[in-house]
Amino acid sequence: MSRKNLLFKAIKSSWMLDPLTAISASKMLEDMLGAARLKAAWPVIEYDDDDDIADEESKDYYNFRLTHKDNADIPQGKQVNVVRLEGVMMRDEGLCQPGTRDLAQWLRQGDADQRVLANIVLIDSGGGAADSVKDIADAISACQKPVVAFCDGDMCSAAYYAGAYADHIMANEGRNRIGCIGTMIQLAGYPSNTKFEDGYAILRVYADGSEDKNSEYEQALEGDFKLIKENVLNPLAEDFRNDVKSRRPASTEDQRKGRTYYAQDVVGTLIDSIGSFNDAVKQALDLSPNTITAMKGHENLQSLDTCHDLKMVDGYVPMNGEQLAEIDKAIGEGRTEKALNETNSKTINEQATTIANLTTERDELKTKADQVEAKDAEIATLTTERDNLKEENAKKDARIAELEAALDKNPDNDEDPLPAMHLGNPAKGDNWKEPSDEEAMQNAIKAVRGEN
Repeated sequence: MSRKNLLFKAIKSSWMLDPLTAISASKMLEDMLGAARLKAAWPVIEYDDDDDIADEESKDYYNFRLTHKDNADIPQGKQVNVVRLEGVMMRDEGLCQPGTRDLAQWLRQGDADQRVLANIVLIDSGGGAADSVKDIADAISACQKPVVAFCDGDMCSAAYYAGAYADHIMANEGRNRIGCIGTMIQLAGYPSNTKFEDGYAILRVYADGSEDKNSEYEQALEGDFKLIKENVLNPLAEDFRNDVKSRRPASTEDQRKGRTYYAQDVVGTLIDSIGSFNDAVKQALDLSPNTITAMKGHENLQSLDTCHDLKMVDGYVPMNGEQLAEIDKAIGEGRTEKALNETNSKTINEQATTIANLTTERDELKTKADQVEAKDAEIATLTTERDNLKEENAKKDARIAELEAALDKNPDNDEDPLPAMHLGNPAKGDNWKEPSDEEAMQNAIKAVRGEN
């Protein structure tokens, strides 16, 4: 992008600068003019696109968002918008930094983002062109979310003018420079109708009816500063002082006369506090109308790595994609574990039922086995008794056979075979009684054995 008329804008502007910054700015302006003369292109200079401050890398330096990873006080999923105001302030984009119009736009965009809870204007500037203040001051005033001006070096003149519109002003340390509330202008040139010894003359001729044209400039070059003060500087300075008095009612009249102070000497008047950048972030969040509270009673959710320190904003919990992904994964794993537990429980129940059934069957079989065993014992006993009876009967059969055989062997002679029997049987005349077959058999056996 071409940077035309940059020097022209720098030269023509009224300035709100502290002295040290003014000296540096003057030196920079001289260098720019020297470069321009060498190029024979003053006051129009063109710069390459490579030097364009609007590229993304430069923008990230001058405007960035803080998240929970940067500061634990910021709730996860929420942001703090930071705009950096440093160097010599110009309304339009310069050689190496954005203009206050760019800063104002970034401030408004951040404030409109629903993720943003607060804004910080990070300031290290001794001031700049008077017309650079309005855009950034209007943007700060228009913010719906709190704005903290954080001084990290200098916050003087036009930079203080802009910062005064913030809801809170904090300095990084006690030796930061604050104040220089006033306006100045620096002129260079020769009075009209100047003549040099070599005959070179400078003439400025104004048309009739244009007598007042550049009168402030012409009289200043002649050493009369009345008009340039009354018409240019004083109105700007008066607005500056009135606005500071309105925004910082605790400031004193003396503090609004252009002096520069150390931050430690103006706490409670020109600034509100001194602290670190993290303190500024906390202050910005404290000023937020949103209610930020720590989450309690959600141990399962807070046990996740990305959710261990979630905070609630107005009763809601903001989350980012990483957190949602981890929660979704945990839910999926929980469902899988539940399904496995249910499957295991079902399997265990089925196995318990099977075991109970098998145990019943086993007990029934054991009872039957006991009954069979008792029957087997009874059968064994009866078998033994049967075998004993068989053996006893066999013995009896053998004896009978023996007796029968003995009877069969009786000799067939004339001797009376019955004397023995007769001996065992009483004579009929002697009260004889006919023996029964069994008695007869017994008597016969005795007779054979010779027992009679």
